[in-house]
Amino acid sequence: MRKSFNYFRANPCGNITGFVVAPVYPGYRKAYTDCIINQIDKEVEQVGFISPAYEGAPLRMDMMGGEFCANATRAYGLYSASFYDTDGPVDIEVYVSGKEGTTDVIADVKNKKAYVAMEEPLDKKTVKVKDKEYKLIELPGISHLIVEEKEDEEFVEEALKILKENYKSEAYAVIFLNREKLEIVPYVFVEETQTLFREGSCGSGTAAVVNFLEEDIKSLDEDYKISIKNPAGELEVFVYEFEDGKKLCVGGEIELSDVEKKSIDIPQDVVEKVVAEHDKIVAERKENESEEKDENDLTDEELKVMREKFGFDWLKYKKGRETSLFLYSKIKKIYWLKISRLSWRRQPDLNRW
Repeated sequence: MRKSFNYFRANPCGNITGFVVAPVYPGYRKAYTDCIINQIDKEVEQVGFISPAYEGAPLRMDMMGGEFCANATRAYGLYSASFYDTDGPVDIEVYVSGKEGTTDVIADVKNKKAYVAMEEPLDKKTVKVKDKEYKLIELPGISHLIVEEKEDEEFVEEALKILKENYKSEAYAVIFLNREKLEIVPYVFVEETQTLFREGSCGSGTAAVVNFLEEDIKSLDEDYKISIKNPAGELEVFVYEFEDGKKLCVGGEIELSDVEKKSIDIPQDVVEKVVAEHDKIVAERKENESEEKDENDLTDEELKVMREKFGFDWLKYKKGRETSLFLYSKIKKIYWLKISRLSWRRQPDLNRW
């Protein structure tokens, strides 16, 4: 099956990311990713799927496995900001996978820089691997195991086995840290697609390391700044005071290619597998819906009593109520689409960093 779509490539500190600018059924995202890597660009490490609007800036971005990716988010933020007439850095909000609500991105289109604001860890836990204890930094959409040892692929496999069995997340990362050199090597595993990459850089992994090194991010002042070396380059980290509090901002320069029309050929056996999985999901959903009994449904005898005693026709009431709820949901959806565009706030001053 041949599919054509708008496509561009981003290079956020060596974490090469392809972006498909078109609506894509989630079941086909892995197929698109595999075909893009094999047929278009073998340097691509991951693919993001951008939902375009009818006009203007896009609506949201989803990663292949529904995980959160800091580098892809800041690249997407920079791309989205290009739809607006801006001069200097701006703080925008974007919708991305792996995270509820919006994510702040400080984007500077002119200087080709973008920084993503990272939420504080959901939790910090101790994990035992091979009889040694390590710190697990759980962030929205991805959990990072910080390992202050030399890079070891066998250790990665053992650690991922333990993480997948005991800690639920959309994605897992094993981050090898050299504290003295402030240098990391990130391995990232995405649960949905069962893919493992030694990445050129990892934005969320960089933020996880800072959360590992610093006990309390909120106690840091806005003069705090640090650079973490990744395999393909350095990522800058600083503290910024947003409307909802202090956050770590991770990023730096990003190379964006022009948007071009590209085509891929998805193998027929993959198409058949996706279709079969889709049909299975639909069948299961229909079966569940048919098995669900509305607790408000009344027996024929109860309906007769209501009509005779109270002059109340439950079926008409229920039908009207369902119609009202349907209309309300449509109105709510339309309103949500209107507000889901990028919302502008103040212009940050990046000169001080």
